[in-house]
Amino acid sequence: MKFKKCSPNLIGLLQSLGVIIYCTLLGGFFWTMGKINPGMPGISGIVLMLFLLVFSAGITGLLVFGYPAYLAINNKIKEALTILTYTFLYSLLIILIVLFFVFI
Repeated sequence: MKFKKCSPNLIGLLQSLGVIIYCTLLGGFFWTMGKINPGMPGISGIVLMLFLLVFSAGITGLLVFGYPAYLAINNKIKEALTILTYTFLYSLLIILIVLFFVFI
């Protein structure tokens, strides 16, 4: 199956949306766990949090840097940097929108 070539702008937006969806799911997990067990976590809770930190770094790193790294390996440095720029700009825009609605 051949995919239509997407613009770097669209790829950056999709990568940013992927990160925000993942962060929203993770936030929901933390909120639910806080409702289920509001006390201090034991050793298993601390280990779970550290494991989740490493797992989240891997997932978000893959979402943000995976495709640009693939392009850079294939000597498409300019396109890789363009996609990274759009991803970071869209991420900043999403952060500002969320902060706007939080402080309204």
